[in-house]
Amino acid sequence: MSKRIETDHEANQQRRWQAHVNAAEKSGLSRAEYCRRNNLSYHAMAYWKRKLSRSNSGHQTTLVPIALPAAMMRNGGEHEQAELRILLPGRMSVSVGDNFSPATLLRLLTVLENR
Repeated sequence: MSKRIETDHEANQQRRWQAHVNAAEKSGLSRAEYCRRNNLSYHAMAYWKRKLSRSNSGHQTTLVPIALPAAMMRNGGEHEQAELRILLPGRMSVSVGDNFSPATLLRLLTVLENR
């Protein structure tokens, strides 16, 4: 098989599974039930969901400024304003304030990238 045909095949597979992953999420069905109804392998769906979430994670990163809630106030009422917030797939976020540790942030992002 030529390299171009392999690339086209992979792209078609990726589009096909992305459509199924999206449809399964919107269906309200469990992943197993969605697979049964659509004659799909549950394990293949799980594999593609993981693969697609990893490949899309770089495209879904959004940075927005936020104000920390009162519970996060420090030094007797002094409020630390967050500089940025990193939103990750799966309802996770990381907020980074003025006094962050670059080494700690790097370790955290490395762990999250490898999950």
